[in-house]
Amino acid sequence: MANAIEDLVREHRWIEEVLASLEGFIESLGKSPDQERGAIRDYVRFFHHLVDLCHHGKEEKYLFVKMGAYGFTKDGGPISAMLSEQDEGRDHLDVLASIGTREGPLSAKERSLVHGHGLGYILRIRPHMAREEDILFPAVVHSLPGFVLADLARDFAAFEREGLPAGFHDDLRKISARLLEAYPPKPGATAG
Repeated sequence: MANAIEDLVREHRWIEEVLASLEGFIESLGKSPDQERGAIRDYVRFFHHLVDLCHHGKEEKYLFVKMGAYGFTKDGGPISAMLSEQDEGRDHLDVLASIGTREGPLSAKERSLVHGHGLGYILRIRPHMAREEDILFPAVVHSLPGFVLADLARDFAAFEREGLPAGFHDDLRKISARLLEAYPPKPGATAG
């Protein structure tokens, strides 16, 4: 059985790759106007599904609940900070999603919004993942008994099996491969 925390860290690596691609996309705005809106839709779909639905879904439905049962409070502290940051990331994605649903090349104002909210998302999610790996996850491993961590791994597996649509990860792999090919990260850009 896979370790639940290792599962979350593996997802972080995948997210980092696509964040680095998003950074390249932002730098190239205006160079391929006929492809930009479709790319925005792909980035939003990837991040909304992998980050919000899957990754944050496991954290919010299972990890934070188990942490709460072992003395971590939702009022202040790491859980509160994580939830707040996750909401801020969703706010940036919502703006990008609204731009992605429109037709035609991006206007100058839309490019500016994509630039600002895309970078805002990157600057919110990268340090969020770093704090999870540097602070939250070690606290979880130190504070929660082994049998609870084993339950958490089973919960995550059941969530992915029963709570996500068939082909979920395959669809996201195709999207991320398409984005990474079209907007490859610069060397070293995936570092948190």
